[in-house]
Amino acid sequence: MTQALLTARELAAVLKYTEGSVYQLASTRPHSLPPSMKLGRSLRWHPDVVDTWLREKAGILTPTFPISQPQPVNRKRGRPTKGESAAKAALKMAGGAK
Repeated sequence: MTQALLTARELAAVLKYTEGSVYQLASTRPHSLPPSMKLGRSLRWHPDVVDTWLREKAGILTPTFPISQPQPVNRKRGRPTKGESAAKAALKMAGGAK
């Protein structure tokens, strides 16, 4: 027999959030909640997916579905340091980067 899908109120009880917080997170930061499905106008969560998601967050399981996280960009602002300028000039003199 299949399990009943969780409503936002039931998911909020599992995660110890308020129902409003679940809806807010679902609209602004959906990656911070388990994957959901939309049935009509309401969001639903499968209990097994929620359980797997919680285990992955706790570090018990390895992820089974791709979790996209932004990659950090190491862009320094401002002028380059003297060392960076010297390294770039040396590379340019050696016929490397332009």
